[in-house]
Amino acid sequence: MELGLITFGSLLPDPLTGETLTRRQRLRDVVRAAAEAEQAGFAWYTIGEHHFGERDVIPSPAPVLAAIAEHTSTIRLATGTTLVANRDPVLVAEDYALVDLLSDGRLELMAGASFFPDPYTVFGQDPATKAARKRENTELLLRLWSEENVTWQGEFRPPLTGVTVQPRPVQERAPLWISGGIGLDSVHLAVDHQLPLVVGTTAREPGLFVPVFDAYRNLWRERGHAGPPGRLGAASHVFVAESSQRARTVWEQYMNNYLTVRKPGTTHHTTPPDFDTYIGDQGPAICGSPAEVVDKLGRLHEAWGHDLHLLAIDVGGIPYAEVRAATELTASQVLPQVAGLGTGTVTAGA
Repeated sequence: MELGLITFGSLLPDPLTGETLTRRQRLRDVVRAAAEAEQAGFAWYTIGEHHFGERDVIPSPAPVLAAIAEHTSTIRLATGTTLVANRDPVLVAEDYALVDLLSDGRLELMAGASFFPDPYTVFGQDPATKAARKRENTELLLRLWSEENVTWQGEFRPPLTGVTVQPRPVQERAPLWISGGIGLDSVHLAVDHQLPLVVGTTAREPGLFVPVFDAYRNLWRERGHAGPPGRLGAASHVFVAESSQRARTVWEQYMNNYLTVRKPGTTHHTTPPDFDTYIGDQGPAICGSPAEVVDKLGRLHEAWGHDLHLLAIDVGGIPYAEVRAATELTASQVLPQVAGLGTGTVTAGA
């Protein structure tokens, strides 16, 4: 199983010191963390996209990934996710072909839709059309990346006549994953186009996602696609320290800080979940010693059968020194232990 890092560039005051980085400082930390992740041996570095909230401050991953491309050479550069349902797919095709070019073919684009209401309001889109927009825009993106002189007509944007996107992605295959949640619309979209699937597993009980991973494999077989099912990815909020006690002591205040800030589409601060439950066996987050983190990642792989796991460490205003220490410890003591997962027969599901 490959491990990668995912960041949303959350910019919050440190709950212990009250210090808040400038936006410039925060973005510079995001860029330098990618170079350090590559040196440490992580396979992916992933930038999330959010709009109009008070917590996550990267609305456009493309320029950030382009900056990172100049400081790295091997690590996969991913979006987590690109809101294709909310963006013009022609611009998405152009912007991310540039990222693929600048990174020498290291782009992985995860196609998703916002689960917050604000983008639909601000961009003048009906939230009820989310699934249809995602499918239409993803299918157009695939055509724009694989065909020249595209003539097309759909429901949600003006028609195209003889459009050829420039530049083209470096990679011969479309560097595209479908991003989904607990619903099955994204599973069908991914299988229909024989694309890999990454599931947003950061906020719900792990058992709720077992049917999603199983449905992808089962539907792939039912459709009679040649070869084994595509790759499957997941993500978790994660913190690791030398001991379980230190991990919990350090991370609880930062994780609660992250979970209580106003999110897009809400007008109030939320109440954080019970921390012990949140990081427990049935909780979505992972926190503890390297051995505990290895154990939970192994159990999640047994349940889901995935082969990519993205780790969100830099949340809640946690100082960069703590993020770097946790990242280095994960690379040295967790990554080698989980590297063999997912290389044999899938044990999860039906």
